[in-house]
Amino acid sequence: MEFTKANLDILIKVILANLSPDLLPKKWVERNKSNPTFGHCHTAAGVLYLTFGPKCVKMYRGLDDEGIYHWWVQDKEGNIIDPTADQYYSTGRTPPYDKGEKAGLLGFDYRKRVNKLYEKVNSILWQ
Repeated sequence: MEFTKANLDILIKVILANLSPDLLPKKWVERNKSNPTFGHCHTAAGVLYLTFGPKCVKMYRGLDDEGIYHWWVQDKEGNIIDPTADQYYSTGRTPPYDKGEKAGLLGFDYRKRVNKLYEKVNSILWQ
């Protein structure tokens, strides 16, 4: 998929519409019930990264005020692209962009969740 504003908007909309509890680490399921994007940041950012590739976006993470890593991507110009930022703004908090550092996709179960959402999103986009 070409990295354009229109494609980015479409992809984010499809990602957000397909976040589900089965994509969460078990420790975040309960908290996610009252904050629908909480716990999905690595998975959502990972799908953006897999879709657009490392020439267009880089993965970042930053430790938040609760000691939890938050994940997002940035484009070549340094613009922050964060589909799950509302998990902070909806609770009066700010994402930890100021503490951001480049990072790669996590492995094991995290990678399985990214791949599961990536496959689901692609099946919707390319119907």
